Amino acid sequence: MNKKINRLFTIMFTLLLLFTSVSKVSAASASIHVSSSTNRIVVGKTFTVNVKVSSSNTIGTWEWTMSYDTKKLKLVSGPSTVKDYGDSKIKSKTYTYKFKAIATGNASVTVKSAAVYDYKTEKTMSLTKGTKNINIITQAQLEASYSKNNNLKSLSIDGLKLSPTFNKNTTEYKAEANSNTEKIKVNATKEDSKASISGTGEHSVTEGDNKIKVSVTAENGSTKTYTIIVTVKDPNPITVKINDNEYTVVKRESKLESPKNFEKTTVTINEQNIPGFYNETNNFTLVGLKDNEGNISLFIYNKENNEYKPYSETILNQNKIYPLPLDKEIKGYTKSKITINNVEFEAYENDNKEFYIIHGKDLETGKDNYFTYDKINNTIIRFHEEEQKKDELNECNNKNQLYQKMLILLFGETIIIFIILICILISKISKTKKRKKQRQLMLLKQQEEQKKFDETKKLEEEKKKERETKEENTKKDKEENIENKPEENESKKMKKNKKK
Repeated sequence: MNKKINRLFTIMFTLLLLFTSVSKVSAASASIHVSSSTNRIVVGKTFTVNVKVSSSNTIGTWEWTMSYDTKKLKLVSGPSTVKDYGDSKIKSKTYTYKFKAIATGNASVTVKSAAVYDYKTEKTMSLTKGTKNINIITQAQLEASYSKNNNLKSLSIDGLKLSPTFNKNTTEYKAEANSNTEKIKVNATKEDSKASISGTGEHSVTEGDNKIKVSVTAENGSTKTYTIIVTVKDPNPITVKINDNEYTVVKRESKLESPKNFEKTTVTINEQNIPGFYNETNNFTLVGLKDNEGNISLFIYNKENNEYKPYSETILNQNKIYPLPLDKEIKGYTKSKITINNVEFEAYENDNKEFYIIHGKDLETGKDNYFTYDKINNTIIRFHEEEQKKDELNECNNKNQLYQKMLILLFGETIIIFIILICILISKISKTKKRKKQRQLMLLKQQEEQKKFDETKKLEEEKKKERETKEENTKKDKEENIENKPEENESKKMKKNKKK
């Protein structure tokens, strides 16, 4: 019995030891995971890398040094060396780095000299380190890798049949719709999931031809357009030709939008009632015409001669202006054209091309007027002949003032030149007098020096003569002394003898 109990205790103790060992091993592990925002990058672009240290237990301190290919990558931001610590709660922490790709090829980002220490035991944890591989390519290589597929996989219109049958390489189709058709729904799918489609969904249509375009844009930006001409049947179409362009009269009021101050009306054209709009002030009757592209525009309809003119208006200074052709010449201006608020006007322009004179109808009053248009401020004022004359007079006055200023300037310049010449002449005369005076002074100085020289020479000659005279006298005196000396000697002898 005791043996069994001892054996049981031994087994339990062994299991406890094994469990403790497993727990310790599990608690002493950590990992450093390296992740990136991309796997592929273009040379010159930047990308981010996240380095996360984590463990199932609390971590005390950790350290590492970033390791990457310096020939292909440049560290823009983030610590190259990490030495950090935590508290009793931290089990993970993430560091963000930014790199710039500088050369093509494959590069890796990882950590080296890494260590993580357990917070409680302060012992080194077993560590698993991650690595992130980056493929660096050029922009040309990236674009070459884009899909060029801009084909449709299918194309259809609800309730209508396309002709010819759809083929991804065929881009033009036709379909017919009943006369009461107002809307159609276009369906399409793309071959490449990376491509994009535009032009599908509901489209409004009217009698005649309606052009619908479905465009497919591939990943590389190339576009293919599929065109469908949907013809809504019209038993009695009314076609008109304006400036070599064919139009179809719109018979549905719902497709037309009334301009301000126009009332709905009905116009009879080719014995058919056509919806239109009428303005009593200007006596304008408008109808809708559709071009071959399916675009609908309003035209002024003249019932008397069955003529159509494009209707357009622009708002300037809260005035609606309808453009009219120029019917007279205005001096000082050059004939040209100008677009104001997307409406083209015939116009006269001045030299600085800031002011234009346009001809238009004021749709509020119904009066035709010429207007001066300020291109800079996008404003107009009514143009008057008196203003033109006044402008011409002002221009003439300005020219006269300019001429006067030029004459004054010329006169002033002449006076300045004359004064400069006088100053130059006076300066020359003064210099001449000064040079003459200097010459006279030099001459006088030379004369005085010559006089002094002559006097000095004369004085020296006189002194020389005196010396010569003195020398002669001295010589004579010596000679006389020599002659008188014997007599003196005899006299001395006689005196000596007498004394004896």
